[in-house]
Amino acid sequence: MASAASISSSQPEAPKVHASDISSIKAFAESKGASLIPYTYHSITEHHDDDVADELAASIPVIDLSLLTSHDPQIHAKAVHQLGKACAEWSFFMLTNHGIPESLVEELMKKSREFHDLPMEEKKEFGNKGPFEPIRHGTSFCPEAENVHYWRDYLKAITFPEFNFPYKPPGYREVAYDYSKKIRGVTRKLLEGISESLGLESNSIIESTDFDSGHQLFVVNLYPPCPQPHLALGLPSHSDVGLLTLLTQNGIGGLQVKHNGKWVNVNPLPNCLIVLLSDQLEVVSNGKYARVMHRAILNNADTRISVVLANGPALDKEIGPLPELLQNYKPLFRSIKYRDYFQIQQKSRLQDKSSLDEIRLN
Repeated sequence: MASAASISSSQPEAPKVHASDISSIKAFAESKGASLIPYTYHSITEHHDDDVADELAASIPVIDLSLLTSHDPQIHAKAVHQLGKACAEWSFFMLTNHGIPESLVEELMKKSREFHDLPMEEKKEFGNKGPFEPIRHGTSFCPEAENVHYWRDYLKAITFPEFNFPYKPPGYREVAYDYSKKIRGVTRKLLEGISESLGLESNSIIESTDFDSGHQLFVVNLYPPCPQPHLALGLPSHSDVGLLTLLTQNGIGGLQVKHNGKWVNVNPLPNCLIVLLSDQLEVVSNGKYARVMHRAILNNADTRISVVLANGPALDKEIGPLPELLQNYKPLFRSIKYRDYFQIQQKSRLQDKSSLDEIRLN
């Protein structure tokens, strides 16, 4: 990926289109065959932005959920150890044998594309009215708080503790309900294994965060082909709110994670889920397991769709380091209600200095 700094100054000037005039990147990308993107979308500005370590991709950890949930004590213990190692060293992993049917994921992707293909007039009722709006559709991340904007459209819905989802296209709501319920089940099993890997009881994280009444955010991202992918990003470097984010995509690459200061392209195994450690997991583990920084890059040929479910604590639960982990260590974070943290993250501009720094002690 070339940096913006390497682009010749003799190129035609980018169109002077303000982001507030763009209600859909998909519609903009498909209009008039534009070959240049607005300068307000030039989000790659430094040479280090394209420092990608392809040699690390083969080392991405893979966790087999069927081994983690095995009733054989030795198999389970080994899987817990591998899970803890993945969390400590990479803060993310690929999850296989998770039990979610491939046919369900395929139908989810099909319906997700159908939603984004709906005319803008039909999606206007889901306009973004704030982070706790049950269903919202929009573009970029938070345009009013951004200096630059990002090449994506999104659908966001709060799917737990109450299920909210668009009623169109037909069948989408039912598929999303089934998928979101299964994802919560998988997340719960992972949190049990992560608790054990920290030397705690399996239900420690679940009970301390009130996970069984927790907030689940269902996000469907659409990244259209970008005529200048060397200049723009689908999403910049950021971490997610919540405990664990589970991601699947439509076979088009674009996810990168940061590992040892370098970007690593994530090329998922067939029918696997990508699991990303999020902000509140770093908090409850008192920094033993860090959240992972990640971003979405673009291409100029294919539309990428990712379905991302952020699984978090209950909104009104105070979240801080687990007391069991503070016997020999000082707390690294102050406690804060998840609802308040969520609002801080949603209102802030995405950047490497994340919202986690707002609650970090010392």
